[in-house]
Amino acid sequence: MEWTLCSPLYDVDDVVALGQKLLGLEGSCLKTDPGVFRHALTVACTNQIFDKGKEFIAVCRNPELLGYCWFDRGGYTTYSRDEISNAKFHHVDLDLSPRIRVRLINEMIDQHILWCQKWGIPVICSTSIRTEHDGFMKIHKKRGFTVNGSYAWIRTEDAHV
Repeated sequence: MEWTLCSPLYDVDDVVALGQKLLGLEGSCLKTDPGVFRHALTVACTNQIFDKGKEFIAVCRNPELLGYCWFDRGGYTTYSRDEISNAKFHHVDLDLSPRIRVRLINEMIDQHILWCQKWGIPVICSTSIRTEHDGFMKIHKKRGFTVNGSYAWIRTEDAHV
């Protein structure tokens, strides 16, 4: 699979469309707004061009969009000075075969680990708002993450690509 950094010129509309499709599958107290998502994504992709250590947004195409991931940094708990990188999204096209979806998720996790190693972020956190998150968390558990409900955590130094 070929991954590239998300382009503010070429990828935003496809990412927003896939994101809206996937976010619409879950009942939520939040009303999704594609305009808000498009704005946040465009700004983050543009910033990523100039500061690759702030956020990481990548897309996988073939040539249609198969999936995308978005990670940020700057998360902290109230009881530690360890910085946390949170996964905002691991979205894959649900029309793909389960085998391809699992492969894409694993590749996203690899990218998260490599990005955190590159920028010295000591803790990686991945979460899910989906009702059905067991398969997603199982992938993380196989990768060595500690899983608590819909949260998966690992120290970057313990994570392997």
